[in-house]
Amino acid sequence: MNFEDLQNKRRACHSFVKGAQVPKEDLLEMARRAGMAPSGYNAQPWEFVFVQEKARLEQLSEIAYGQAHVKDASAACIVVADSFIGRNVDQLLQDWLKLGYCTEEEIPAYRNSIAKNRSLEKREKMAMRNAMMAAMTFIYAAEDMGYSTCPMMGFREHELEAFLNLPEDRRIALLILIGKSEGEALPRLPRKDPKLISFFESYPLD
Repeated sequence: MNFEDLQNKRRACHSFVKGAQVPKEDLLEMARRAGMAPSGYNAQPWEFVFVQEKARLEQLSEIAYGQAHVKDASAACIVVADSFIGRNVDQLLQDWLKLGYCTEEEIPAYRNSIAKNRSLEKREKMAMRNAMMAAMTFIYAAEDMGYSTCPMMGFREHELEAFLNLPEDRRIALLILIGKSEGEALPRLPRKDPKLISFFESYPLD
């Protein structure tokens, strides 16, 4: 299947086959593929928290305003943004050096650029932008592997943070449900004409 076919096939699934299982190995493969997403500095400031236990999915459903398809899904993936962009800076720079992306002399300057003392707001924005690219890649990876997904932004964020025991320097980027779709997907809703949403050089003045 080429990428355009994959795009056209993907739908947000709201009706999952109850009781279907997603092997742990498949979830890890989705995470591996998602890890190939673009990443500033190659910092990869994302993590994936998987929820599979029935009781936990029922709790997650309540956090997501009681949406039934949450507890019917086979698994949920919470994509997490790590706001400590420089967490793995030494390993990152060693990879750069080994593969010819920098010289030994350039390492101090690059270390300063990656791990410098940015404001929390800037670090969170950087991490979230990176994590959302990984989230979209995860969704397409799951679709390519024969699973249906439903990306969700409707949940009580602070309750979900507590549910996951989320460290203070992490932020939730997206909740993705995973499973097997029950029945045929509905036709795709119309998308905006690219001529109406595309601008060149800048927005028009009037």
